[in-house]
Amino acid sequence: MNSVTRVLCQAAASGYAQQVADVLASGVHPDMRETDRSRTALDQAVWNNHPYVVRILLAAGADPDAKMGEYHETYALRYAAPRSMYEVAQHLLDAGARPDGPGSAGQTTPLILAAAQGDVGMVRLLLDRGASPNLVIELQLVEGVAEKLGIPTRRSPLSSAAESGHLETVELLIERGARPDGEVLVSVTRGLDRAELTYSFNRRGSIEEFALVREAIERARNIS
Repeated sequence: MNSVTRVLCQAAASGYAQQVADVLASGVHPDMRETDRSRTALDQAVWNNHPYVVRILLAAGADPDAKMGEYHETYALRYAAPRSMYEVAQHLLDAGARPDGPGSAGQTTPLILAAAQGDVGMVRLLLDRGASPNLVIELQLVEGVAEKLGIPTRRSPLSSAAESGHLETVELLIERGARPDGEVLVSVTRGLDRAELTYSFNRRGSIEEFALVREAIERARNIS
C-alpha cells in the first residue's frame, strides 16, 4: 500500500477526521486503494463506527454502495444496519446508498438484518428511505445443507422478525405494507421451537412474545 493510501486508511480507521480531511484536500480520491483486495478508507471508517469520518469521505465522493470487509463480503449499509449504527446509516443513505443494497444475489438485505435484531429504529429508517418490506431473498446454500440443518432458504424482513419473536418490529412491518404469508407463520413456529429448546431469551422473544407475534400475523392475514 502506498504511503498516502496508508495514511488515509489508518486515519479513517482511527477516527481522525481532520487528518482524513487534510489527505483528501491534497487531491486523493476517497476510494483509492493499492490493489483490488485492499480496503478503502470508507470501509475502515464504517467498520470502526466513525460517523463523522464517514460523512467526510462520502462528501468527497466515496461510493456508498462499494463492497467492504476483509474479503469484500458485504457493503457499508448492510454492515451498519444490524449493528445499530444509526448515524453511519443515515450518512450512507443521504449519499445515495440503495436501501435494499446493490443487489448481490443470495445476500440478506439491511432491512432483513435489522428486522432480525428487532431494531425498530433502524427498520423504520430503512423503510422511510424506501427499503421494501416485501423483498424476499433466496439464500444460496450448499445443496442439501438447508434441509439437513433445518435452515430456511427464503428470507424476508417479516419472517426474520417473526422468527426472532420481535413483536414491535413485526407490527411495524405489517403497518408499512409487509404481506404475511404462510411461510411467516412457519418462521414463528421455528423460532418458538428453538426458544423452548434452549430457554435462551436474551435476544429472541419469550414464549409469550411469540404467541403475540403469531396473533399479529394471523390478524393481518385475516384482514388481507
